[in-house]
Formats: sequence, C-alpha cells, structure tokens
Amino acid sequence: MQTQSSLRLRPATEPHPVGRDVRMASPPRWGLVSRSLGIVLAALIAAGGYVHYCLYRHGYRAIPKIGVGFLLQAVTSTIVVVALLLGPHVVARVAHVTDRVAWTLTGLAVAALSAGTLVAFALTRTPGGLFNFRERGLEPAPQALIALIAEAGALVMLGMWLVSGYVARRGFRHLAARAA
Repeated sequence: MQTQSSLRLRPATEPHPVGRDVRMASPPRWGLVSRSLGIVLAALIAAGGYVHYCLYRHGYRAIPKIGVGFLLQAVTSTIVVVALLLGPHVVARVAHVTDRVAWTLTGLAVAALSAGTLVAFALTRTPGGLFNFRERGLEPAPQALIALIAEAGALVMLGMWLVSGYVARRGFRHLAARAA
C-alpha cells in the first residue's frame, strides 16, 4: 500500500488558500541585484577604510585626536564591510533581531560612517579645522580624492542598496501597487 503525501505543489495560477494578503515572492533577480549592490557598497567602504589606515600608518597616528579618528574609521569600516558581506539576514541571526532591524542598522552604520567621514573631510578644510587640524584642497594626494569618491559613492550606493533590498523583500508587485 502506498501512502500519499499530504503536501502537494500548487500550480502558479492556483490562488493561495490563505487569500490575497499573502505577499508574492519577488523574482530571484532582485535578491541578486541587492546582493551585488551590497558587495559594491562593501568595496567602497573598504576602499575608504584602507585609505584611512594607510594614512594612519604613514604619519597621521602622530597627530593628537586625528590619528585616533583615522584608526577608528579604519576599524569601523572593517566591521561594516564584514556586516555587508555577510548580509543583513546573517547579521539578523547573529544579533537575534529581525531582518528589517538588521537592514536598518546596517544601512545606518554605512550612512553614519560615510557621512561622518565626509563631514570630517569638509571640516578639515575650514579655517578653524577639526581639532585645530587643517588641510588644503585634495591633499594628501591621491588619498584624499580616493576617500572622497569612495565615501560619496558609498552614500549613493547605499540608497540603491536599500531600494533593491526593499523590492527584494516586498516584491515588485507590492511596490508597484503602492505607487499606483
């Protein structure tokens, strides 16, 4: 006698038994897009952190308060890069929070790191400087330009990553329904 499994696959055209409130799964490409953007974002953050680490090693460590700031920026960049490469889902499991909270915290960490670096960069170019530390233009070259592009690019990429993550979680149809 053969036993029949109580589980069966529904055809895609058959409605879900629970009703229409069930979220539609997003196409796999949105998850891939979100993952790819997260990797590019991690690369940008890593570039900014590496520049700050190199500057720290080559003389900035001797500058009071600024040297510590460069080291903290490099360490924080490493932590954020690891979180981005692991992905918010893994971060959520490790931190015992929901995926939404993990996405939010990771996004806030990227935004705070990049925006804080850009603000510090701008402050060091003002007459008062940052903790009486002043630089001019894009000095030291080319590190200042690389860090500037990496951090500004990270903020732009963060926006794209958050939108793609939202679409991947909610589904494109849900997003289109809200826009209409």
